Amino acid sequence: MGTKRFAICDKDQEYLRMLQAYLLKRNLADFTVLIFDTVNKALEANKEGPFEILLVGEDIYDTNVAKIDAAKIYILQEDGTKGITEYCTVAKYQSMERMIAQVLAEFALDDNCTATNRCSKNKTSLISFYAPDRQKGQSIAALCTAELLADQGNQVLYINLLPFAGFEELMQTNYESDITDFMYFVLNHSDKLSYKLDSLKRCIHGVDYLPPALDYADLLAISRDDWEQFLNLLLYSSDYDWIILDLSEVCQGFYDMLEKCETIYLLTDNTTIYAQAMLTHFKKLLQAKERSRILEQIIEVTLPANWDEQCRSLEKLTSSPVGIRMKGVLDKRG
Repeated sequence: MGTKRFAICDKDQEYLRMLQAYLLKRNLADFTVLIFDTVNKALEANKEGPFEILLVGEDIYDTNVAKIDAAKIYILQEDGTKGITEYCTVAKYQSMERMIAQVLAEFALDDNCTATNRCSKNKTSLISFYAPDRQKGQSIAALCTAELLADQGNQVLYINLLPFAGFEELMQTNYESDITDFMYFVLNHSDKLSYKLDSLKRCIHGVDYLPPALDYADLLAISRDDWEQFLNLLLYSSDYDWIILDLSEVCQGFYDMLEKCETIYLLTDNTTIYAQAMLTHFKKLLQAKERSRILEQIIEVTLPANWDEQCRSLEKLTSSPVGIRMKGVLDKRG
């Protein structure tokens, strides 16, 4: 349970239950979620301690709201006819994902809202996936492994750092912000990492992920030192058991990122001489750069033939041929 209190007050009890269930499923890192169907009940609970965030339904709002001690108060606006101007408003009837993202993003930006320097409760493991020949199976193998680890009860964060991820098309969604927005914020407000992460992250099959960069030039512009700081913040200030990097050379500090990983899954294709030539080139380059630790951490993975014909749903990768192959790889790793 979180140490900060996220309170929701609305007379629609079904809406309250749905929103509470959504927030609990989303697993907000620092918050305990409380629900009330009257302002008076919220006011009474407030005597036990302040709320960090309070959402108040427009139809239930009354002057007692001003007596509630909360760092940030939002009005869940329905038709806007009440003319409440004292507080920020957020549309009540929209996707819960979009609404909570807006609330947490504004909360993170507010200098008056408290933040904490926190250490990870878990030992976070960092692994990466990379394919020298840029084969399309890299992201499928990485995401599939993330889903397998999530099925084992782990908290998993998947980060796609390819120049063209195609996620908006694959997920049938749109992203208003992406990983580079997240990075620029947390590098300047590291104490609010969890709030920004909660506002931006999406979830698929129990795996949290950050929307990939829309423009790979934004990834190229991030310095080696910033990548180092970014990864350290996630490793030591989040509550994930596993962070999975879907990696490409567009990131400055590419070799440093590989070296930081406990395991590197190197996607190979034994059916073409071109893929084998690229793999040999990559290994020779690592030797020339004296990056022996990277070579020691590599596990080569070959995907089953025609895997893509049975991997059409990203929600069901664990039961696909790639899922079966990656489960075997993980089992051998122990």
